[in-house]
Amino acid sequence: MRNTKILALPMVVMLGLFSTGVAYACWSDTLYINGSVATGTLCAEFVPPVITTDYGNDWTCDYGLINVRQLTQDVGSSSAYIVGTTCPDTIQITLDNVYPSYYEYITFWAHNCGTIPWRIQNVVFKTLSGDITIEDSQYLQLDLDDDGYNDVEIYWGNNFGDLVNVGDKVSISFEIHVLQEAPQGVSLSFTAEINVVQWDQYVQP
Repeated sequence: MRNTKILALPMVVMLGLFSTGVAYACWSDTLYINGSVATGTLCAEFVPPVITTDYGNDWTCDYGLINVRQLTQDVGSSSAYIVGTTCPDTIQITLDNVYPSYYEYITFWAHNCGTIPWRIQNVVFKTLSGDITIEDSQYLQLDLDDDGYNDVEIYWGNNFGDLVNVGDKVSISFEIHVLQEAPQGVSLSFTAEINVVQWDQYVQP
């Protein structure tokens, strides 16, 4: 009986070490998963029609874009068109033969041509005197010919932060008023670019 007990003790120790080794091997196993990730596309474009008030007689307004009314003469003219043919994001606005207090109203569509909802983060106006960026609906003045004097005042409608889902489009509009300092006998032009961001990346100004 004494010899049997002595032999049994090493056997128990060996079984214990064997079990511990098996458990340790299980803890170090690696699980591999095969899969794929598809990313979306962020795309915004201006789509026709671009509508202006340049039909019939001229329109006018007072300083501050108030008291808008139509005149009895047809002197000035304006045009607004989309620049580019693939996912265009720029609108070119040109004012011809205009004069102080000449008024213009422009409206157009921005379309979500991608696979991700987006929001408008800002709008950039590009002129000869530099770029001006706005992030909310506001009244601003622009020097279009870089002579040190503001030529037009603009009021941009409020679409900032609005959610535009895939395939949807949003109506955008703004008003233009020609100021007293605008030069005579020249064409005035500028562009407007809209920058959009993924719907959950919009930053409140």
